[in-house]
Amino acid sequence: AAERFGVEFPIRFDYLDTFDGGNLSVQVHPQQEYFVKEFGESFTQDECYYILETKDDADVYLGFQDSIEPEQFRRELEQSYKENMPVEIDKHVQSVKAHKHDLFLIPNGTIHGSGKNNLVLEISSTPYIFTFKLYDWLRLDLEGNPRPLNIERGFKNLVFNRKGEKVSWEHISKPTVIKSGNDWTQYHLPTHKEHFYDVHRYEFSGSIEIQTNNQCHVMVLVEGSSVILETKQGLRQRFNYAETFVVPAACKSYRLINEDKRPCKVVKAFVK
Repeated sequence: AAERFGVEFPIRFDYLDTFDGGNLSVQVHPQQEYFVKEFGESFTQDECYYILETKDDADVYLGFQDSIEPEQFRRELEQSYKENMPVEIDKHVQSVKAHKHDLFLIPNGTIHGSGKNNLVLEISSTPYIFTFKLYDWLRLDLEGNPRPLNIERGFKNLVFNRKGEKVSWEHISKPTVIKSGNDWTQYHLPTHKEHFYDVHRYEFSGSIEIQTNNQCHVMVLVEGSSVILETKQGLRQRFNYAETFVVPAACKSYRLINEDKRPCKVVKAFVK
């Protein structure tokens, strides 16, 4: 990772909270070539949505309907912005039911947005301000004007073949077991082929020993009250639910100890 990214830390965790609120804007992040040319950055904004908490009616907007007609979609978005008219988004964009611990894969160029009643752990590359909003549900700014959109830039970056059944096969992670022991299991949550990072999840009742394999690990407790991280050098640190922590590659190996009476779950992201 250091050879590839130098002094730029590549992976970011943050949260999107739409509980008892509204849908996130329908949006897209720039493709790599466009990102470098227009903004002069070295790598673009690829994301995953890990569903930390959700309600029964929650959805995620992800990919296009099989019947998408790009020019018609654009005309409706532009008319909506000019005339303050709602767009029937579900006619153009798929909505997928969200369940706790689902992982949705959102490489650059993918139309997406969290629906209401989700608490999302966003696993992303570190750029975070390069979002082209296409539709914001007619919300207004503090002066009562329509919130700004960037339809023109967005349409230069949308990948329209991410649609139909392809979305369920390529943009919703299918967990598989890597290995397991008496009271622990390590899962692989495969990311998209365009993501430069991968995701694992550890589920354990007592403790688990983890090797860094010369990789930096970015981690978060996604179920359970707290864990203790213990290194071979004697460092001990408690991390609570939803807190992010980073384990350097130089640590080589470390142990996670569950402090809850129930099994806990820890998500790990690292450069492929």
